[in-house]
Amino acid sequence: MCQSKLFDMYDMFVKVDDDVLYDPDHLSDVISRMDIAEHAMLGFLLLDNSNVVWPNGPIYAYSASVLRWLCSNETALNHTRGTHEDVRFGHALALNPQVQYYNADDVFNPVYHLQYRSSRMFVQFMQYGTCKNMSGDGVLTELKAYAKGTKAFFVDDAEAWVQATQTAKTVDAEARTVQMTFERDGHAETEYKFEATFDELNAKTKVLPPLCNPPQLEGIDDLTSLSYLNEPAVLHNLQARYAMHNIYTYSGIVLVALNPFARVPLYSQDTLEAYAGRMRGELEPHLFAISEDAFQGMVRDRRNQTIIVSGESGAGKTMSAKYIMRYFASAHDDTKAQDAAPDAISRVEEQILATNPVLESFGNAKTTRNDNSSRFGKFLEIRFNERHAIEAAYIRTYLLERSRLVYQPASERNYHVFYQLLAGADKDMRTRLGLPADAATAWDSFNYTRQGGSGQIANVDDAKEFEHTSNALGVIGVTTEQQGHIHALLAALLHIGNIDITGASERVGAAIATDDTACARAVELLQIDSTLFCKWLTKRQIVTRSEKIVSNMTRAQALVVRDSVAKFLYAHLFDWIVRAINQALTCGDSSAPTASFIGVLDIYGFEHFEHNSFEQFCINYANEKLQQNFNRHVFKLEQEEYQREQLENWTFVDFQDNQPCIDLIEGKLGILALLDEECRLQQGTDANFAEKMYKQFAAPGPKPKPDAPAAFFQKPRFGACEFTVRHYAHDVAYEAEGFIEKNKDTVPEEIQNVLKASQG
Repeated sequence: MCQSKLFDMYDMFVKVDDDVLYDPDHLSDVISRMDIAEHAMLGFLLLDNSNVVWPNGPIYAYSASVLRWLCSNETALNHTRGTHEDVRFGHALALNPQVQYYNADDVFNPVYHLQYRSSRMFVQFMQYGTCKNMSGDGVLTELKAYAKGTKAFFVDDAEAWVQATQTAKTVDAEARTVQMTFERDGHAETEYKFEATFDELNAKTKVLPPLCNPPQLEGIDDLTSLSYLNEPAVLHNLQARYAMHNIYTYSGIVLVALNPFARVPLYSQDTLEAYAGRMRGELEPHLFAISEDAFQGMVRDRRNQTIIVSGESGAGKTMSAKYIMRYFASAHDDTKAQDAAPDAISRVEEQILATNPVLESFGNAKTTRNDNSSRFGKFLEIRFNERHAIEAAYIRTYLLERSRLVYQPASERNYHVFYQLLAGADKDMRTRLGLPADAATAWDSFNYTRQGGSGQIANVDDAKEFEHTSNALGVIGVTTEQQGHIHALLAALLHIGNIDITGASERVGAAIATDDTACARAVELLQIDSTLFCKWLTKRQIVTRSEKIVSNMTRAQALVVRDSVAKFLYAHLFDWIVRAINQALTCGDSSAPTASFIGVLDIYGFEHFEHNSFEQFCINYANEKLQQNFNRHVFKLEQEEYQREQLENWTFVDFQDNQPCIDLIEGKLGILALLDEECRLQQGTDANFAEKMYKQFAAPGPKPKPDAPAAFFQKPRFGACEFTVRHYAHDVAYEAEGFIEKNKDTVPEEIQNVLKASQG
């Protein structure tokens, strides 16, 4: 269609009677006989007829930069997404007259593909905005979408949301009220009634029932392509795809993954190779597609990339990160050189894959949510050379859950490596390390491995896993001798947990029997002075200006010191292993310059258990920061750009800004500041810490403003030493008991000196 004909048609459309367009039935008949360009012209027409409502949903406004990108990108314009999208494209062109699109034959071709778009597209998870130039009452405009036969969602106690079909609607424009009746699909006896005034709807004290999407969008692979983006619509689409055995769904630049809690045939080498070199959207949504998108972004844009793997505990983050790492290590073999370099690079790739069993063994554990839950955060930086082949990698770790070493809740386990050692050690090793002969029940002999009451994991052979871990340690360069030292240290930790500390009262003081077998085994394996070790486990030294005072500790205090020593040793072992991995992955030069890298961040998911302590507080704080980063890039920066471009047809979207919650935690007088203050006091206690929080955030008086940090803090009605934080994902009640000791996490200097003098 040439340019002159285009504007002739535009003039013709503008003269069409409003009523013709206003009638949905007539409009449906008209558009069925239009071609793509004419669909787009409807978008132009709607701009000049503000009282005409497009019945298939709101018309979105596009920024000029997005529109230019769509018009100039051939790949993005190679598919049609249907009439509704064509109209939206035409409407966008009308809003931005400075942007025009004609193909090589000077033909107007308003076709675009939603899955290939600029990162500056403003559709993510929800409807961002509608045209504001439609006249009349906004409520009446919204109500036009509700007619007999319309499907909507309603809350259900058993299934969260259910679909219902509208059977009646009464709108009283003078009284400004609306009444609607719906019948639940498949349950005609269940009826839902909705009643509201226009004022309630405008004030959003009542919200219209969320609309269902048309059947043709059922199970669509990108949530941003839905006509109605609301919570139940998103959940329903995910459920529909899951029922079709599709666990992955796009939402713009985000990949939503549903954990199937079963092995699925989605990660074979053939599948991996199928995604290599393919554009995102050519195949079904997949982890490999996201990985390939990051790789192509690094190559095409010459910019470093990062994939963030997030989700609640048990969502499957660890496995997802593992498959992503495998993709980068296995795909694009054609990037390797043909001389001696391929052997070195393939060695690095092998070592990258070997880090998984090592870090899982020392950093993962069975929890109530997950049999292989990561109890630390990890950022893997995969480094590429100028040929875009892997040349090195580097790992940073965060927030190792030290307390798991000395305490495990019911049905949970300590770190995998302890059970692997107890199940997989041969006879000579058992004798040397002082481990029980019966591998099946050895875990029940140690305090640090039996607290959860569970020593095995279904379908997991710890003895075989021990062999895999040993082999992987060898791949990353840990020698047999060094592995022997690791085994000795792990066994020493188990024996430390069995040291029996007695002491009936503070006056008597704590004591360790001279014939304590566990203590003797521990000091033998650690090769430290037994007398000094036992002394400083049960006594403390206070240094004044003129003298050193040695006093007895109570049994409770000595047990805390014993467990602190164990946590101290294990944390240093974990850090040593990470350093050994980095030494191998970087060939000893971690600071060497690299052409580009792709980062994979795998960190704790949001946690909410029956009992939540300092560990969950730190984990959820980290997730608050991740959520803020997501908000910033998906919502804040996008809307700020549209504001800079002065888009008139744009309505800002309200989203949950979690900055007040972060201020509550990390502000100048926030929870962490109060905790550090109490830790500096010699007589600081958990009860005093809780009381300070109550005074700071829950003092009697006027109710805090909704966006004030104090509004995200709740004091318990009953009981002490507890507090609740209103996180973005869920309200979590924390037990303040143990916060002081865990935040200090210190080992007496005297004990450290004993450990430093080890002959091992």
